[in-house]
Amino acid sequence: MRVLAGIHAVKHGLDAGENLDELLVLKGKIHPRLNELVYLAKKSNIKVSFVPREALERLADGVAHQGVIARMQSEHTVDFKVWLQQVSSSEDALVLLLDQVTDPHNLGACMRTAEAAGCVGVVVPKDHAASLDSPVVAKSACGALSRLPILQVTNLARTIAALQKAGFWVSGLAGEVSSDIYQTSFSGKNVIVMGAEGKGMRRLVRESCDQLLRIPMPGKVESLNVSVATGVALFEVVRQTQASSRNS
Repeated sequence: MRVLAGIHAVKHGLDAGENLDELLVLKGKIHPRLNELVYLAKKSNIKVSFVPREALERLADGVAHQGVIARMQSEHTVDFKVWLQQVSSSEDALVLLLDQVTDPHNLGACMRTAEAAGCVGVVVPKDHAASLDSPVVAKSACGALSRLPILQVTNLARTIAALQKAGFWVSGLAGEVSSDIYQTSFSGKNVIVMGAEGKGMRRLVRESCDQLLRIPMPGKVESLNVSVATGVALFEVVRQTQASSRNS
């Protein structure tokens, strides 16, 4: 079961037409924005229940629920082979691949950034990563989970090989290499690979990449948060792709 916790997350779910099973609202709480959610849920024939705070606290798992939670079935992912056939025809498709990002805040933020950058999908491992069912992921993703194809795979190295065979150029981010992301030309179909917090990419994932790049940092901070680094990398690809389109 997947949970959306908080007014903003639930509103995104309703607006996106997600298949919500039930809206749970804090019993006795009156607020215009909660009233709006109740109205929208009933309009969409979604069951609305008024429950005690303890029920919301248990489902929210530490997330600030603001008096409202939506429950839905876990239906995040799509079939990788079917998806790859669909996106391979795009000349400038952009994919984000995350290697064992275990912090749910970071995973959700990466999803949000990927959706904002126009990615055609996000690839994550089935194991050793934050759960897509986490209300923290959903809240941090800010609606991106419902708009973005998410591919859960068992082997990232084999997945990268399949992407390369389909014409994608795979770039992994690594802070210690010499090649600069701003001195690299991006064209065609691209995959950006981000490693886990602290540890970076695993060896086989790293060796599977076509190239390794760094984000230059003139300051004294050793590394960026993975969601921040994801934004920098994705939008550099977007910037170059849009510039190329304008000049063609």
